[in-house]
Amino acid sequence: MERDFQIIVWGATGFTGQIVAEYLHNHYGNDIKWAIAGRSMEKLQSVKNRLQLNDSVECLIGDSIDEESLKAITLRTDVIISTVGPYALYGKGLVGACVQTKTDYSDLTGEIPFVKDSVDSFHEKAKTNEVKIVHSCGYDSIPSDIGCLLLQERAIETYGQPASNVKLFILGLKGKFSGGTLTSMINLMKEAKNPEKRKIQTNPYILCKDVIAGMPIQRIQSFAWYDPRIEKWTAPFIMARFNTRIVFRSNELMEYKYGRNFLYDEGFVVGRGMKGKFLGGILTIGIGIMILLMSISVTRWILVKTVFPKSGEGPSKAERKSGYFKMLLIGENEDGENRSKVFISDTNDPGYGSTAIMLAESALCLALDQHVLPKQYGVITPAVAMGTKIADRLKKAGFDISVSD
Repeated sequence: MERDFQIIVWGATGFTGQIVAEYLHNHYGNDIKWAIAGRSMEKLQSVKNRLQLNDSVECLIGDSIDEESLKAITLRTDVIISTVGPYALYGKGLVGACVQTKTDYSDLTGEIPFVKDSVDSFHEKAKTNEVKIVHSCGYDSIPSDIGCLLLQERAIETYGQPASNVKLFILGLKGKFSGGTLTSMINLMKEAKNPEKRKIQTNPYILCKDVIAGMPIQRIQSFAWYDPRIEKWTAPFIMARFNTRIVFRSNELMEYKYGRNFLYDEGFVVGRGMKGKFLGGILTIGIGIMILLMSISVTRWILVKTVFPKSGEGPSKAERKSGYFKMLLIGENEDGENRSKVFISDTNDPGYGSTAIMLAESALCLALDQHVLPKQYGVITPAVAMGTKIADRLKKAGFDISVSD
């Protein structure tokens, strides 16, 4: 039965939700049937007026802790976009409602415990109902996950086998974060005090079920390294711990298309020579100090009150437009040969401008391109849910994505 909408934006009054709604309005207008949803009709109407959304865009009311309201909303759409975080606090009810109403779902979470809980709670039922629950459809972890898929398909096509060792290098990055992202980070740090939750956050294969003896020990970069593949020094990338888990889950769900001996990591490129080594060390120390300060309640409170953005705040439109990111994935075999590369970049703030595009296009992909998408269901990853079709959409949206040997 045809539903009222193809897409609903849940959390449209939040900082990221408004950017997603604006993108859909500016680029798709009346070409799709869509609506916005949240807890307050007054706030939704204010967003609709401010963005000058079409009259056909309805405002729907629900609550993250009211299961019946979530089911009523999800029953009306093919796909729902969730921008309401922290997902560990506000996300599980909506995922459950989508599984029950057979509604596809996408979000931008970077919370390992939440994704783990979602997999454990809903994967099998979502498979049975042929529902796609797709977490991490923003800067975390579309470039990592789709970039790795593109690279491995090129390696298999060119060399007859996947690359056994892949690393993603952040070549350049400019962007800010919002109060919502800060809230999610704080919640993750609080959860890390629980030994079981801390174990979830540190196990590289935590999102995989089919882990056997002999799987490689994954090495997450934790200090400055010189990498001969790009002949530059690199520093740790703060989101590598999350992105790698998504890539490993993709490999498992694709029946180890990348191989059982597959290694994957990410790093931030800082430069050549002694200057690069020095910058790498400074960045590594800076990350460590920030994590330490955020893990102590008193210093965390001071930073939240005096330095960090408040909830609902984030980079302005001009700041988002001045942002960018550039990434290079390099894959090779165990001998350092048979090299394949994927370059991905965009000229928007990665956490908001680019993420809004990736999240919106992911939902559009699920809603409009289902006839060409992989027939795989459950709590799955962007690569498994959408294959390379999402890369085609992002290129049309202005992303630079190229594959080479």
